[in-house]
Amino acid sequence: MEPTFRRNWDGKSWQRHALLLVQLRHGSENVQIVPDRVQGDAGLEFFTVGGCLYQCYAPEEPGNTAKSSSAMKQKATRDLQKLEKNKAILSEILKELRCNRWILLCPFLDDKAVVSHVRAKGVKARDLALPFLSVDFEALVHCQEDFVKEIAQLRDLPIGPDLIVAAPTDEAVSSREGTPLVTTLDQKLRRAFPSFSETRRVTVRKSYIKNHIKRENTLDSLKTDHPVLWERAWQTINAEENRLELLGSSGTASPSEYLRESLTRIEQGLAKDLPSVAHATISDLSAGTLSDWLMRCPLDFDGEQ
Repeated sequence: MEPTFRRNWDGKSWQRHALLLVQLRHGSENVQIVPDRVQGDAGLEFFTVGGCLYQCYAPEEPGNTAKSSSAMKQKATRDLQKLEKNKAILSEILKELRCNRWILLCPFLDDKAVVSHVRAKGVKARDLALPFLSVDFEALVHCQEDFVKEIAQLRDLPIGPDLIVAAPTDEAVSSREGTPLVTTLDQKLRRAFPSFSETRRVTVRKSYIKNHIKRENTLDSLKTDHPVLWERAWQTINAEENRLELLGSSGTASPSEYLRESLTRIEQGLAKDLPSVAHATISDLSAGTLSDWLMRCPLDFDGEQ
């Protein structure tokens, strides 16, 4: 079975992910990032001491092959032209390096016409005889399928306990009160625990809201710093949610027992699929996912307990 890869990326996340892949392939000590804070990146995201020039691009409409292909062609045309436009700047950056490859690195590659277009533009760039391009210079398009080994390596890298996650503030919790999701949560708590006093139900509700916010913050941090692990976390959560929707919350278990059972299942699933993630992060994701399920449709109670 061929591996499948995430297609929908925002530009910054894809650039960070692509850098990790390139560093694994060439060795991080052989890859130089070209900063873009001052006067842009001169048409390069990063390059290797072996002579590979990399530019990253994530199409905005990954489900539309025609639009994605057109956008990729336009991106290649613009940035290959920058090799000549920024000749002086690039000569200073690359020094004596003679580069034989320019690679447009995208999440996916569906249309061979993109390959033809990029290679044709590469021939034109080579014919300019720029001082930092070798006589065998070629322009190519690569995607995640060209980095299967590196992606597998990324999935095995530990992230430890140092994931930076913003803690939920009291203001953030208060701002959620009265929203449709929290109203749904409150209604479910009333049905599940009719003996709860108003004060106790409010306390429990706020706890669920905090868990939900922390889950969102944790997923945001994973998406930014560890996109492969973020994708695996989503797959695990969605699989368990699908199971829950199929089976429902019927049975003889009390609401508290059913909540504990659901929490245990999601914790076990995440721990199995993300063995390199710290236990504290797994716990935050699990508790927040339970809150999310209560706020939406997957988890409910019939009110008879």
